[in-house]
Amino acid sequence: MATHIITRRIQNIIQFVYDSKYPSKQAILDYLEDKDLFLTSRTLERDFERIRTDLGLEITYSKKQMGYFIDEENSVKVDSFFRLLEIVSIADIFSESLKDSKKILDFVSFDDSKSFKGIENIKTILLAISQKRKLHFKHHNFERNTLRKYELTPFLLKEFENRWYVIGVPTGVNKIWSFGIDRLSDIEKGNKANLKKSEFNKQLKTYEEIVGLNPEDKKVEKIRLYINTLHVNYMRSLPLHHSQVIHPKDEKGFHFVDFELVPNYEFKTLILKMGDYARVISPPKLKADIVYMLKATLKNYR
Repeated sequence: MATHIITRRIQNIIQFVYDSKYPSKQAILDYLEDKDLFLTSRTLERDFERIRTDLGLEITYSKKQMGYFIDEENSVKVDSFFRLLEIVSIADIFSESLKDSKKILDFVSFDDSKSFKGIENIKTILLAISQKRKLHFKHHNFERNTLRKYELTPFLLKEFENRWYVIGVPTGVNKIWSFGIDRLSDIEKGNKANLKKSEFNKQLKTYEEIVGLNPEDKKVEKIRLYINTLHVNYMRSLPLHHSQVIHPKDEKGFHFVDFELVPNYEFKTLILKMGDYARVISPPKLKADIVYMLKATLKNYR
């Protein structure tokens, strides 16, 4: 119980500081008290230190603004952290609700329960990454219908389309591989890893330059799409990529939307999903690829 209270308290502190504009220490304490979380100024300072050491978030006091803020330059990827915090918070809500009444599931509709498969492996994977240890597991290859043992030095957890992947280097290989955690079994931590993440930074960076998990060994390109206002609203709330830049609406009710990324297969499928709401302006090669894919699809219906 004590561990749960501390976890909930830490979540509330981080969320309040993130959402507020430079709250004072007293404002934070008052907010926690409203949540029935009572603590002293000294305990709050200890929580700040724990958040810094355990979670990699720097909660810093600004003398100019006379309040606290999350120093994003000296913290972990804040957006990714809050995505993970959102998942943890939802899990806590379900856990507490199920204790009171199992009927809570009658009020929730999941799009695909398969997206939760393998979620129990996340804790072991995160611990292995943070402790710089190897992972041992069996991987089910769907295409070949084979089950193979692997020893992996894990570096990163990545989410794509509600599925989670562990990214790292298998023993005996000098290249980054990715494994869907829903296909892993018999997973456990191994010995200390002798590979350093810094040695693979160039390969890991490719995952920031793409949508999904397929780098395709191509260069980053400047891409421009022409998209209907209705779909742009969706893109504002859920960007296709962190490089996305939406320009003002023109007289036809369309926006130019720019990206800097590798136009891999996953990105092309996102363009296709938008249908007649979107059109590729540049580069010409991407435009030709989309036209080819559309023609090939139509051919299947002749």
